[in-house]
Amino acid sequence: MDDGQAVHRLQQGLAVAGAVVSLPVVVWGLQQMVGGLFVVTWLCAAVPLLFLRAPKGFVGACVTTGLLLLGWGVLGALAGMFLFWPSALLLLCAAFADPRRRPVAAKVAGGFGAVVAAAVVVGCAVFAWQLYLTPALAEPHSYRAETTHESLQGLFRDEGATVRLKRLGATSVSGSESDEGAYLVVSFPDGLSLPEREGLKSEIARLPGIAGVGLCPVSECG
Repeated sequence: MDDGQAVHRLQQGLAVAGAVVSLPVVVWGLQQMVGGLFVVTWLCAAVPLLFLRAPKGFVGACVTTGLLLLGWGVLGALAGMFLFWPSALLLLCAAFADPRRRPVAAKVAGGFGAVVAAAVVVGCAVFAWQLYLTPALAEPHSYRAETTHESLQGLFRDEGATVRLKRLGATSVSGSESDEGAYLVVSFPDGLSLPEREGLKSEIARLPGIAGVGLCPVSECG
C-alpha cells in the first residue's frame, strides 16, 4: 500500500467488524473469573482501528494483531480466548482486502470476512436464544417456597410431606440454601391442570415454616 493512499473502505469495514464481533464475547467474559482478560484482549483486537486513517501502519497492525489473537487463543483456550479467533480472521482479511493492489485477493478476503462475520452473528443469536430467551419465554413448571434453613431440613426429614406433594402431581421436591435464605423447590409436569396446580400450591403453603409460594422462572429453577 502506498503511503499516499488511504485505507480502502473494504479494509476499514473488516477491521471494524473484527472489533465489533468480539463485543458479545467480552459481555459474556465479564461474567467469568477472568473477565479482565477479555477486556484486555478486546482492546488488542481494536488496535487496528487506530490506523484507519494511517495507511502506513494499518496492514502491519492487522497482521500483527490477527496473529497474536490466534496464538493467544491457543494459549488461553481453557479461559475461552479462542472465542476471539473470528476477530483475528477478520483482521487478517482486512490486511489483504485492498482491491486497488490485489483485486482477486481482495474479493476472496472480503467474501471470507463476510462469511465469518455472518457466522458470528448467527452463532450469537442461537446462543442468546438458547441460553437467555428460551428460558425467559418458557412457562414455569416449578413452585419455589421461601422458608428457613431449619424448616427445610425438617421437611426433608418428614417423608410424608414429600409423599403428599407427589400425590398431588409433583415430579420432584428439592431444596436450595444460601446466605440469602432457604427455598423449597417443587416441580410439576407441564400437563398438570390449573386446578391441580392450585391444589399443589396450597399444599406447599400449608407445610410448616413456609413463608410464601410462587412460580419460579425456568432460568432459575430449570
